[in-house]
Amino acid sequence: MISLKNVSKLYNEGRPNEVCAAQDIDLELARNKVTVLTGPSGSGKTTLLSMIGCLTRPTTGRVFVDGAMVSGLPEKFQTELRRTKFGFVFQRFNLIRGVSVIENVMLPAAPLGPEYHELRERAQSRLERLGLGAKADMPIEFLSGGETQRAAIARALINDAPVLIADEPTANLDTVLTERFLEIVGELQSEGKTVVMTSHDPRIWQSSHVNTVVRMQDGRIIGVDA
Repeated sequence: MISLKNVSKLYNEGRPNEVCAAQDIDLELARNKVTVLTGPSGSGKTTLLSMIGCLTRPTTGRVFVDGAMVSGLPEKFQTELRRTKFGFVFQRFNLIRGVSVIENVMLPAAPLGPEYHELRERAQSRLERLGLGAKADMPIEFLSGGETQRAAIARALINDAPVLIADEPTANLDTVLTERFLEIVGELQSEGKTVVMTSHDPRIWQSSHVNTVVRMQDGRIIGVDA
């Protein structure tokens, strides 16, 4: 489904502080599978994840989605791709304080112009499936850590994106909430979703819900366990 061909990423290219965050990456990500990118801090896993999700362009190499080369698309088309193909769960969730749970979930779909009542029903349905239906109108800051994570997942899936991208999604969760997150990942896979995430947490990459573990070090892939 997603292919990276000889991809590298340089930051501050041509300057004294140039950094090679990813180098000579070749990777195939299968549809309807759960893939974890793991490695120590600075290994390049977040940079690789951002290129997979079209948040960052590679300096060299190409990224393909469903056989189409997307890394060279103009920003307008990449923005549309991010809205329709990918849902993002960021490490700090990036939810908006002072706004209700359901309004946070609805927000990514607003640029696509759906009818308000249809969008609200869709958001409510997502929240119900994640056990947050009763808290839809509550301010987002009133949720617990695990509830906030589930709200972020609902937001990521509001456009029914086939690919969920998650950066260190359990970094701030205890064991019980981590296990609940993995259950949700399994449920998403059963819905036909593809999940790609970064994690240095062995509870994640040793989970039975994970199909492939990509091990990284110093910006390179050093192993793939499937």
